[in-house]
Amino acid sequence: MISQCLICDCQAVLTLEAARGIALLIGLADGAVRGAQNTHESLQDRPGYYSLLNGLAAIVPAYPSALRVADDVGKYQFAGFDCLCPRCGALFDKEAAELVPPPP
Repeated sequence: MISQCLICDCQAVLTLEAARGIALLIGLADGAVRGAQNTHESLQDRPGYYSLLNGLAAIVPAYPSALRVADDVGKYQFAGFDCLCPRCGALFDKEAAELVPPPP
């Protein structure tokens, strides 16, 4: 497990898998919110019931576009590397980080 950046010793290192997962989660949540907003309810209906159902139903159609965005995050933000430091922007691989001894 990567514990710190190789350059600035930042403790918050983002891995490629985590970034793709976050991007996918945000894309699916966006699809659910858009689906919930497209509900036209009357005042006699149970408030929020149809919005919730439409939001949940909109997750499946949103998956392909959310997956493309997650792939783009890995392709363009990480550029073939495994780890990204949010403080200094350093890109490095997990194997390189394991070879460096921890600081005293």
